[in-house]
Amino acid sequence: MSGVNFRPSYLCCCSGLAIRDDTADWASEEFAEASLGDARLSQRLVALARQLAISPHTSLPQALSPAELKAAYRFFDNDQVDTNGVLAPHIAQTLHRMEQLPVVLAIQDTTEFNLTHLHATEGLGRCTGGNERGFLMHSLLAVSPEGLPLGVLGMKTWTRAEATKGSAAQRKSRPVHEKESAKWIEGLAHLSALKSRCAQTQLVGIGDRESDVYELFAAERPDGVDWLVRA
Repeated sequence: MSGVNFRPSYLCCCSGLAIRDDTADWASEEFAEASLGDARLSQRLVALARQLAISPHTSLPQALSPAELKAAYRFFDNDQVDTNGVLAPHIAQTLHRMEQLPVVLAIQDTTEFNLTHLHATEGLGRCTGGNERGFLMHSLLAVSPEGLPLGVLGMKTWTRAEATKGSAAQRKSRPVHEKESAKWIEGLAHLSALKSRCAQTQLVGIGDRESDVYELFAAERPDGVDWLVRA
């Protein structure tokens, strides 16, 4: 698996927030403190976040002009731009929003990205069914009980190697930390680690039927972190 650490992705963070009218102030508050080793990169991040927040439902080519798109690709291709540096201020702002609520829902789920049509793309793996090629993303989104998105707390991406296909019996015999099911336990551990930064807020992790895993129920968690699973 790639992306073993449960980290957020800077490509998807804007979709996890309630978009405000004052996008300029929002982008600065959310990302100005990003530590990327170069102030110009931090400024580019703020400008990019501001532009994407205006039309978060569109793709990069749709949201940006040709010149802005070229600058965005250069930004993402820069070796100094990494997930931790970009999303650290976003997580801090998300936790600040969480501190103001008595209860926060932390929803986990997995999404498949089918990129079969991008024939020149390297590093893709097997998706569910057929000859689909792409990658998977497991995300942790903080939401108020009323359904207001507060921010992305964590994200893990990986690809499936062909060798992992195997038989059902072989997959069942592997320990949980070698299975994709480990994503639920890692998500809970990540949520538990964040609890100290919003001590007065009750955190409720939520997962669908795929998270009905014994090892998840048996995992330790601190007071104030609960788990809701559709069994």
